[in-house]
Amino acid sequence: MDIRSVIFDMDGTLLDTLDIISRTNNRILEKHGFKTHTIEEYTGFVGDGMRMLMRRALPEGTSEDVISSLLPEVLDLYHEEGVGTIPPFPGIRETLSGLVERGVKISILTNKEHKYALLNAETILGEFKFDAILGERPGKPLKPAPDGIFEIAEITKVPLSETVYAGDMKADILTAKNAGIASVGCLWGFGRKEDLIALGADFLISEPRELLDLTGRKV
Repeated sequence: MDIRSVIFDMDGTLLDTLDIISRTNNRILEKHGFKTHTIEEYTGFVGDGMRMLMRRALPEGTSEDVISSLLPEVLDLYHEEGVGTIPPFPGIRETLSGLVERGVKISILTNKEHKYALLNAETILGEFKFDAILGERPGKPLKPAPDGIFEIAEITKVPLSETVYAGDMKADILTAKNAGIASVGCLWGFGRKEDLIALGADFLISEPRELLDLTGRKV
C-alpha cells in the first residue's frame, strides 16, 4: 500500500534538542552536587523520556524520590531557557510542507511529557497542523509499546499498512515493529546507524527530504 501517514518522533527527529537538554540537566545536576556530563554522553541518555534520562544521568542507585524532586526543576529550567530557540533539523519544515501538499497525514509520537510535546510543536512548528500529537500521559505506556501508534491510526483513519514511523533511536524502530508497521531510521538524529541497522529498520534516510521519496512507495 502507498504511504498515507507518517508518524514522527520529536527529539532527535524533528527537533535538535540535545543542546538545551544537556545544558538544563547539567545546571540542575551541578546545583545539587552531582556530576555533569558531555553532550556526547547525553546522546546515550535520551530516547526513553525525561525521567529515564535523569535516572541515567544520576549516579547508579539514586532513589526515585531524588529523581522525582529534581525532574520538575529540570523541566522548569528547560522552558525558562527558551523552548522557542530550539531549532528543527535542516529540511524538516520543507519535508513537512511537502508531505502535507501530497495529502500525507503527519503526526507526532514522543516519550516527552505530553504538555511539553504540545508546547514544542506549537512554538517551533506552529505553522503545521499535525493530525495527532501524543506524548507521555498518565496510564499510557511509553515507546517502544505500540499503543500510541494504534491510537494515532484511529485518529487519522489511515490503516497501519499505509503508515510509517520515523525516528532516530532504537526505541523508535522497536515501536514500529511492535505495531507491525514500517520503520524509517533517521540518521541525522541522536541514535547510532549500526543500532538502527541491527534492529532491522525498513528504511534508512540521511536527510528529512528523503521521506518525500518514500511517499508513493509500497511498504
